[in-house]
Amino acid sequence: MRSESRRLLLTCVVMLSGVALAEPLVGPSVGNADALVAEATKLYNKRQYAESSRLFLRATRANPALLPAYLGLGRARIGAKETAGACAAYRAWLKSAPDIQERPKAQGELELCERQLKAARKKKGPVPADSTARHVEMKAAFFEALEAGRLTETGGAGEGLRTLIAEGYLGVDLAEMATRLSTASRTGAEDVHRRALTGEALATEQLSTARALLDWARDTGEPVPQSSAKGQFLEGLVALQGGDARGAEGLFAKAATEAPGVAEYRVWRAAALQRAGDLRGALTVMEADLAEDPRTDLLRAAVAQQTSAEDGARELEQLLFQRYSPAAAR
Repeated sequence: MRSESRRLLLTCVVMLSGVALAEPLVGPSVGNADALVAEATKLYNKRQYAESSRLFLRATRANPALLPAYLGLGRARIGAKETAGACAAYRAWLKSAPDIQERPKAQGELELCERQLKAARKKKGPVPADSTARHVEMKAAFFEALEAGRLTETGGAGEGLRTLIAEGYLGVDLAEMATRLSTASRTGAEDVHRRALTGEALATEQLSTARALLDWARDTGEPVPQSSAKGQFLEGLVALQGGDARGAEGLFAKAATEAPGVAEYRVWRAAALQRAGDLRGALTVMEADLAEDPRTDLLRAAVAQQTSAEDGARELEQLLFQRYSPAAAR
């Protein structure tokens, strides 16, 4: 049983580490879209096309609805000789841009880009095929997984969105996809956190999935409030279930430091110390942070019982009859 617990704990740690190392996909966590466009434009004017292209692309991820980023990306990619990618950026802009004065010019630039791409195919042989049809299928699969509540697993909505972006998909509809994934992730993570905080028995897989959902919420939209503390708490529960009480205590302590208003993090820290055999340490935590909590009185009686049966009995008597004692005698 112990070896199985350790194996499960290691699996969860690997899962959590993998999520933590992932790059943000869409939304504010990617960066400030307006600032990225401004810097990319400066680089473009200096003819630093490759770096300009990189920043324009980041801007389309930071705010997929920011249309100037697509047009800038198309022009920067042309300068960087990234013809296929430039055509994709022009198409994304033309698909969503209103009928404005710049539209005919952009249409002409796309037509020139497509002629250059066609010439490159003849000269250099096969180039990557148009992935439009594949992307349509991938978006359909994303929404199907999202509706089914499959967010973090293999073949789930998160993996689908990450693959779509890795393949270079561009479009304002990324904003809706990311927002919906972020909202669903946030809701799922908050629900598990709330239930776990009250002591509901939850499977390790549920806890680790909720921890991953915190990162999906951040990487596709707005972070969950106090996300770091909630993540530390969930990781602490995974560690506690895996038999690592000391590791859990450290994680609960970090959660309590990052979110001092959540008293239950301190209670869980004390519980981890008790699980590790350090009952006095648990009492120290409770007395320091939750001196007026009735659970601290119970713990004080338990520690006194360890000292001697007489001390324990005295603490229990005081606990039992303290409400009937004169205020001055307390």
